[in-house]
Amino acid sequence: MPLENGYRLNQRYKIIDILGQGGMGAVYRAVDENLDVTVAIKENAFFSEDYARQFQREAKVLASLRHPNLPRVFDYFVIDQQGQYLVMDYIEGDDLRQWMNKEGVIPEIDVIQIGIEICNALIYLHSRTPPITHRDIKPGNIKITPEGEVILVDFGLVKINYDKELTTTAARAMTPGYSPPEQYGETPTDHRSDIFSLGATLYAALAGYLPEDSLSRTTGKADLTPLRDYNPDVSEALEKVIEKALALRYQDRWQTAEDFKQALLDVKESIPREAWHSDHVILFKSPNISDNGTNLSEFSGKIQGNNLSRPKKRWFKRLDPVWIIFVSLLAVMLLLLGASAIWPQNFRAIWGMNSTPTRARTLSVIADKTPANPSETIVAAETAPTPDITSTLIDSFPAETTPTPTKTPTGGGAGMIAYVSEQTGLPQIWLLDTLTGSTQQLTRLDEGACQPDWSPAGDALVFSSPCSGKRSRHAGASLFILDLEENSLTQLTKSLEGDFDPAWSPAGDWIAYTSLLNGQLQLFKINIYDLSVVKLSDGAYNDFDPAWSKGGGQIAFVRTRGADQIWIMSADGQDPIQFSLSGVIDNSHPCWYPQEGLMLYSQVLGAGSPSKKLFGMRLEDIGKHEEYPITPANQTDYVPLMDNVSVSPDGIWLAFDYWYYDVLSDIYIMKFPGVDLRQLTNDPALDYEPAWRPLPPVNN
Repeated sequence: MPLENGYRLNQRYKIIDILGQGGMGAVYRAVDENLDVTVAIKENAFFSEDYARQFQREAKVLASLRHPNLPRVFDYFVIDQQGQYLVMDYIEGDDLRQWMNKEGVIPEIDVIQIGIEICNALIYLHSRTPPITHRDIKPGNIKITPEGEVILVDFGLVKINYDKELTTTAARAMTPGYSPPEQYGETPTDHRSDIFSLGATLYAALAGYLPEDSLSRTTGKADLTPLRDYNPDVSEALEKVIEKALALRYQDRWQTAEDFKQALLDVKESIPREAWHSDHVILFKSPNISDNGTNLSEFSGKIQGNNLSRPKKRWFKRLDPVWIIFVSLLAVMLLLLGASAIWPQNFRAIWGMNSTPTRARTLSVIADKTPANPSETIVAAETAPTPDITSTLIDSFPAETTPTPTKTPTGGGAGMIAYVSEQTGLPQIWLLDTLTGSTQQLTRLDEGACQPDWSPAGDALVFSSPCSGKRSRHAGASLFILDLEENSLTQLTKSLEGDFDPAWSPAGDWIAYTSLLNGQLQLFKINIYDLSVVKLSDGAYNDFDPAWSKGGGQIAFVRTRGADQIWIMSADGQDPIQFSLSGVIDNSHPCWYPQEGLMLYSQVLGAGSPSKKLFGMRLEDIGKHEEYPITPANQTDYVPLMDNVSVSPDGIWLAFDYWYYDVLSDIYIMKFPGVDLRQLTNDPALDYEPAWRPLPPVNN
């Protein structure tokens, strides 16, 4: 019988309620009392040998999966005479079935994006060794999170495809309308069965009706109703793509999830760019944004909780910019006059503080830095996001206990590292002393903080918030600067869609970052003194992950052209050139290593895989297939997973996220090219995104 609410399972998980119940057992929502997080627990209450063996085998395989479109499985246990239990992420939000019940049919652009995201999950599952098929894709098993992410859940019918192995009775089940004909009988299923089920799901979302059952179609009792008969607004191109996925013979379907995904991407590209808008799903690709007349004020705004404001009508587009400037200046003047009348002493103190710099930042002319094109500069007073320039205290640590950088001795080793840790629940930024091992929490923001990067003097950090975890994009985030000397926080940008991936220039005057514009990833840089903003991307591709060269004259970044590639451009966005040639393999997080004349970056283990390792390539080999892995020495029995590399100020040490045998990632360091591996953090939570603190400038 189902577990009761409040029951404490395995002395750790407190049952909240039942999410669903099937033939093999229930799925519960529970609280992990050790980590204070909500989890989902799947139960197998059958005690037969076949069911138990299958559940355990699948639990082991699923626990090794790491993909942004799949929930994580992180615990498995057996209670004698009660059942087997699998503990995984609890995914917030409605499922696609609930969305369909509310709205009847789903907009075409949303359905396409859902299909693309589920294809990403299938590409990963089908490429495992051995391959994994889900076998129960349907609207109820596709969750849409409040942030707009698409997650494939419920692996109750999952099958691990060992060679020459037929599906056992325990695993053979089907959902009429969504299951392919081979799933009804003794014909072996494979990855193309998932293609059919996804096609049926997209068909139902667009039509508002289930496709005719595949068994009835196979026996001649029914024919598939053309999708456009139900919904004439669906494009002919999308109808053809989905109906190909629903072919009865699996030889006639899309043969891989990659093929299905590419067909959906082609349809998406054919849709007018102005129609690329969604209130539910994150659209990762979007229309080209013209550089002429781009008004950044149109996407500036405050974030309220976890909700992203998406105004349907932008009334301010109809206003003359001159009036906007006039009204804004008038409002500021009235506020200043009112403040001076009410709080004259505080007002004078604030005015004096702002008129006198607290510390000097030297702006030097970099020899290899190309002057910015004036036509590309967006004047802050007219179009730049208006930051909240009022610094606020974010932590209560005393000024005298703030760690100061320690000069690295010969051979490296000492120094400070900022990093992100989830040990308190949400991601927050911490500071680590590599000599003593002591750590200190720097932020305590209600919506989390991540992606820290240091100012050249090492006295301030720029970071992104809100931040819900380690992700490639942070919808709704803005950039903040944490001044460690003043113990204060300043909001630098405000965005309706999201600003993240901050990178502070070596001269200290600019911060490059990624901004979401109508869902498209584009690179910008903002001047921290006059708040002018320069657009670096040309709108043709998704660009993200900027990284400055040592001299500040160039920026490495990631560009998506089929796969994610490392590119290099000048500091003003001119002359972009492809650096890495890795085929269909994604690269990310470039990091300049001038001491060795290298570019370091992360690379996935295979197409569709979220797991990464470090690679390097010499700058002189640009445009050549000369990349090579950078791994710890003597790790021959296991491929270590490594990401987010950062180089120490003396160029001797590399810091990075490190996953070992699927335990949670921690911060490690090693000497280049792979010796003296050391673990720096070991708390029972994710630690990631390390950033070495620069050595303070030497005063002559």
